[in-house]
Amino acid sequence: MTALTVTLRNDLQGYLLTGPGSGEALGAASLPQPEQRLSAMEQAGALVARTGTDEFMVFLPEGHPLPVHNWCFRRADRVLAVRGDNWHELMARVCQFDFRTFEPGGWLMASVAGVNCWLYRTKNDDTLLVGVGDGFHRYLENLFSELVCELQDSNTHEGGAS
Repeated sequence: MTALTVTLRNDLQGYLLTGPGSGEALGAASLPQPEQRLSAMEQAGALVARTGTDEFMVFLPEGHPLPVHNWCFRRADRVLAVRGDNWHELMARVCQFDFRTFEPGGWLMASVAGVNCWLYRTKNDDTLLVGVGDGFHRYLENLFSELVCELQDSNTHEGGAS
């Protein structure tokens, strides 16, 4: 059994690429280009999500070259990584989406505890990445930490009279 954890991914920096030529800029930076809207791809630590016809959200690890494009804007997202056996149960408490149906490689934009977020389920290690505006990450971090404690307590004390 893997313990449920929530950590801040300080190693990712977000960017928005928009407008004609944004897909080509991704290719020139050796980044994947998802074909469908509201889908994402990961490659070598980078995450690229297609959010519109010519619009992409890009999250790069430190040291990865930036796409060169006239309309490349830095985003102030913070990324939380939710890992462990009970992450579906944690998310059921804060989001109405049924995460049991969320496949690896899935991308979603949804409200989490009243905050607009993007969510991505990694393919390799079953981590849920939750992207949130910089002003809300502490709120979600604190809420998730409280819920992790609640879930651990409920798993430790499973019913029965004492």
